[in-house]
Amino acid sequence: MNLRFALLNVVVVTVRSFHSNQKVFGDIKNKNRVLNLLANMPKDTSHVARLQSERQAKKITKTKYPPGTVTLQVLGSGVRGAPRSLYMFTDQSCYLFNSGEGSQRLAHEHKFKLSKVENIFFTRTSWQNVGGLPGISLTIQDVGVPNITLHGPPGLGELFTAASRFIILKNLQVNHVDATSPASSYEDAAMKLNYVTIMPNDDAKLPRSASSSPIEEEDVTNYYCREKGNPEDVPAAKRTRVEDESDENPKSKAVLAYVCRLQAKQGTLIAKKCFDLGVPPGPLYGQLKAGQDITLPNGKTVLASDVCSPDDPGPVFVVVECPDETYLDNFVSEPQLCQLQRRNGASELDSPQIIVHFTPVELTKHPKYQEWMDGFSVTTCHLMLGTPKDGEERRGFGSVAVHRIQHQLHLLDSEIFPHLPFDMRVEGETEEAEAAELECQTLTKFNLRPPLKLNTSLVPVLNPKEYVNESLAQEGFPASLEALKSSLADAVPISSRVYPKITFLGTGSCIPNKTRNTSGILVELEKDRFILMDCGEGTYGQIVRFFGHEKAAHVLSNLVGVYISHLHADHHIGLIGLLQGRQHAIERTRSDAGPVWLIAPHQINFWLKTYHHSFERIRQYYKLFSCVNLFEKEKPDPALLTGLNLKSIVTTYVRHCPSAFGVSLTTADGFKLTYSGDTMPCLGLIDIGRDSDLLIHEATMEDGMEEEAKMKTHSTISQAIEVGRSMGAKFTLLTHFSQRYSKIPIFNEKAFSSNTIGVAFDNMTISPNRFHHLPYFIPALKLMFADHCEEMDNKTNKRKLRQEREENEIQRQLKQSIKS
Repeated sequence: MNLRFALLNVVVVTVRSFHSNQKVFGDIKNKNRVLNLLANMPKDTSHVARLQSERQAKKITKTKYPPGTVTLQVLGSGVRGAPRSLYMFTDQSCYLFNSGEGSQRLAHEHKFKLSKVENIFFTRTSWQNVGGLPGISLTIQDVGVPNITLHGPPGLGELFTAASRFIILKNLQVNHVDATSPASSYEDAAMKLNYVTIMPNDDAKLPRSASSSPIEEEDVTNYYCREKGNPEDVPAAKRTRVEDESDENPKSKAVLAYVCRLQAKQGTLIAKKCFDLGVPPGPLYGQLKAGQDITLPNGKTVLASDVCSPDDPGPVFVVVECPDETYLDNFVSEPQLCQLQRRNGASELDSPQIIVHFTPVELTKHPKYQEWMDGFSVTTCHLMLGTPKDGEERRGFGSVAVHRIQHQLHLLDSEIFPHLPFDMRVEGETEEAEAAELECQTLTKFNLRPPLKLNTSLVPVLNPKEYVNESLAQEGFPASLEALKSSLADAVPISSRVYPKITFLGTGSCIPNKTRNTSGILVELEKDRFILMDCGEGTYGQIVRFFGHEKAAHVLSNLVGVYISHLHADHHIGLIGLLQGRQHAIERTRSDAGPVWLIAPHQINFWLKTYHHSFERIRQYYKLFSCVNLFEKEKPDPALLTGLNLKSIVTTYVRHCPSAFGVSLTTADGFKLTYSGDTMPCLGLIDIGRDSDLLIHEATMEDGMEEEAKMKTHSTISQAIEVGRSMGAKFTLLTHFSQRYSKIPIFNEKAFSSNTIGVAFDNMTISPNRFHHLPYFIPALKLMFADHCEEMDNKTNKRKLRQEREENEIQRQLKQSIKS
């Protein structure tokens, strides 16, 4: 909390304490002084400039020589629903090759140093490769990276142009290098990288003309403005009209391969060998290190080659993608790749040590592709990061934290917190033997310098027994668990309904962390009829992880509607991946499902249309229905109600950002569900949600942070509970917790005294006939996560002490200002 924020908390109270008769507010001169003090309080953004300065200083000192260590490491394995991304790190800098949706979350869990990333190389502008770029960019901006350069096909920079209203990069300069330009390459102290352009077989040259179907009007709404007044009174942004008649191809069909050679590194001096040969420390060491032979005073000649490790000429590695068979002929005959093959005369020095394949796994088994791979040296290692064939999915989501907390919550209730399908190797299973072709998992490493070696020892392994024992070892938890089982046996249900069934896919705010993804709620309205409420990054992957590949395909092919509450990135950036995943599920299950109903602020059309015309066709996958057309005074489209099989659906503006909505829907058999989206307490939401069977309300902040919640237009826990009481909701489920509460929020005992309040977790599935169990979980949860609760309590106490000190300082400044 900075002084500006603290002043907002106490200025009125302080002034009143000085002048109980409130004459100070009648004194224009004094009033203006107070307001001037408010206006001129500095915003605390110094950390960004400091981090950037420190970064530049380190960069200057470290980039004079080729790096001593260079390693390739798999970030995302490429299995369906997981990101695919390759991380390269040296002792000087780091790089990414592709950044699929969900990369940010995996990088956070496994502590990848994104602060050192300044260059990202893309093999193709598909969502599989670029879907994680918005989140990664926000992360590296926050840690002080001043510039990021994107290398790839033309038009890549348009991703940020289209997303500029909800991906705000004030302190990060994004540059784009068109890697298809003739004779283009990249070089720094670590490596020299050549771009290789590959086109489909029927394309003679790279198309560079813009799409002929214009997007008539840009979305100019600032979705991150914090309204001084009531956001409900702010008119929506001007309606954007985009014609859908044209279905032009994306601007570029180009695919990039990257041929990379590490910079040569001189051998290092081995001090022990110098000692053994009698070389005295001093200038002679420097001569030997520089490669000069020397003669000792006794006449003995010492060769530099005898006391130095061999020079490293710089190994070669290659990153490739062949998206489908239309590229295959051009791919396997590309001269710049063929010249690296041993059968074409490539020397051992020029032969790649490793080739990383983003090609679909099934295509790598094509005879032409296999023949191309066989042309390389038998010592070349092939890492497979492409999507596996349906029915042959390998494990490799890469997150241990998700399974750890799920196994622990499973102790409370095995149905509400079901075990997730094992998507990684489990402790005790036999590890895959090393092979020339390896389908990789997260943290698979290949050391390029020093020794050339494949390393799978860091690949995450699940240990369910360990996770369970962690909870059972918490003092008081086993007894609390027994008491919980007894209480649940006597609990009285508030409903006998099985549907709608609610599955929480993301319950965190702003950015994902290890245990809470960003917003996503799957609602099974009736058997095999699903809608999704909000779609943060990684939502598609969460569905696959929760249900497994086969069941996920069934769920997605029966998904009839998607509701987006507002256009902050953490509520909709996963939509493109979800639409593509749903389409794949429809094809996999041979379903006759049509486009999904997309109920969203109409401004989302600019983002989706820009992506459709610049990158990949997605417009045919959805039918857009604007939230403003569902106000109570509006008559909803009968086709919408029929398609969703709802009795009614009503929206209202809520108090968060421009064009932010809450929604209330009633199922065909009369169950009323209200969802707040992001908002401060809002009368409009209370009005449309009267007598709801279930209210799902955001609870971003803990109690005691009301002013910060107001500044950020969110709700505290008690405020969310009070909204439920005011609308007469039969049950209130809290979600969208600040990521500071990575496991559980800080509970207000008084607020949670009711038996109609529950807390949501990722991968929690609940039906109305089980709502009444949720309040009983809270005592056991506090013991299960006792260490986390203690840490949060300590932070809260420190925050309160800091706030008191700042308020005292503000009072002193105000006294001085009023006296003067």
